[in-house]
Amino acid sequence: MNISEKTKLTFTLNNILTLVTTVFAISGVWFHLQSQIDEAKELPKQKNDKIVREGILRMNSDMQYIRTEITEINSRLDKMEDRLYELK
Repeated sequence: MNISEKTKLTFTLNNILTLVTTVFAISGVWFHLQSQIDEAKELPKQKNDKIVREGILRMNSDMQYIRTEITEINSRLDKMEDRLYELK
């Protein structure tokens, strides 16, 4: 294929409409993405990952403490129940 000054390009109405539609679609996507980027810039920044992880670890240790306390309370209740039945 040789392209020179004498090369003729023919555009049909269908080609022009396709080109215009494509340009409008791409520009629409571009502006939509720009608006989403601007909106994301205005959102508050999320907490640092380290702070969240420390909170989760603290919560896990608190849960472990609560579990041991519940186990201890259950054993005390069992002892009290046994003593109550002995008194009857």
